[in-house]
Amino acid sequence: HRLEADREEAKACADIALLPLDDVLARLRGTRAAANYMYACQYREEHPIDESEGRLSDHDHERVLEEGARAWAFAPGPEHSGIAVRSGTEIEFSGGEQSLLASLQFPNERRVYYYEVRLDSVPAATNVAVGVAMRDYPPRRMAGWARNSVAYHTIDGTAYYSHPLDARRTALARARTSDTIGVGWRPNSGKMFFALNGAFICHIRTPWARRRLFPVVSADGPCSLSFNAGERAFVLSHANMRHWSLASTEGVRMPPPMYQHVAGTFLLEESPRHLHGPPAYGGSNASLASPSPSYSVLSVDGSLDVQHRHRLPGDIFDDDDGDGDWCGLSDAELELQDMTATAPLRPAAMRSCPSLATRVPPD
Repeated sequence: HRLEADREEAKACADIALLPLDDVLARLRGTRAAANYMYACQYREEHPIDESEGRLSDHDHERVLEEGARAWAFAPGPEHSGIAVRSGTEIEFSGGEQSLLASLQFPNERRVYYYEVRLDSVPAATNVAVGVAMRDYPPRRMAGWARNSVAYHTIDGTAYYSHPLDARRTALARARTSDTIGVGWRPNSGKMFFALNGAFICHIRTPWARRRLFPVVSADGPCSLSFNAGERAFVLSHANMRHWSLASTEGVRMPPPMYQHVAGTFLLEESPRHLHGPPAYGGSNASLASPSPSYSVLSVDGSLDVQHRHRLPGDIFDDDDGDGDWCGLSDAELELQDMTATAPLRPAAMRSCPSLATRVPPD
């Protein structure tokens, strides 16, 4: 019986696709779906449909691991002039027929995925559609009324499949303000199901097994919605027990990468100048009250290296004014710098800085 019903639905879909344009427009005349029908057809011709199979990319997979269910968010583009989004999941439509896809597709790694949309405020004259669609869905077309999309519509309690004339499930319960619509996707079989306030209302079979599908929300009037990919508990208790959320409630921050190559790495040690107070300066630098901190540049083996060093403010190896005080450092401070080094200066370093030889004990 189920196979026979699937065949009849597939045949009805094929018959609708073969209808002449004039016949389609005649059937849609006077309905909500007639407004942007030609726009949707032209948009699909200009933007080829991505019907490929696949899972999340490596980059998106790492993002899901770190952010969990919060990785699924909504971000309006330039073509979404009447949509505002707060915190990535609180969506407000101000008017006009528009659709918005989530930032990520379904992972397609488990048997079932599920999400919910709460209708926070929906006037009686506004139609809201919730479902799935493929990438590059027409932004000014309700979900379910253009190719490669399925959605439940609140205005008439109908689930549409890729065309406004293909009403797969009719006479369903109509959602209103404060209701919660649930959408389930089974990537292995291509089967979808819808729920309303925690109760299943219909199932729809599609030929899109393991395809790249995205959660989508649409509206043709002012309303406010709240999207939940699993960050909060679902109204459908079965989804909570079976862990049907798109990802874990909270992500896990990945540790930083391990450093396996230390060649050419330097450690910078700042001298605790604040512990010694202002040094006793002589000559032209006696008026300085707070000198800049000095730094030692140590190689990975602990030796003081002046040949391959980074130039830093207040570097002890700079004697800019040529008075021998090394940027205002006293002899006692220079001796302290020498004692902090774990090995004496290399002879090559002494030759490059001859004046250092009088301050560092010989080998």
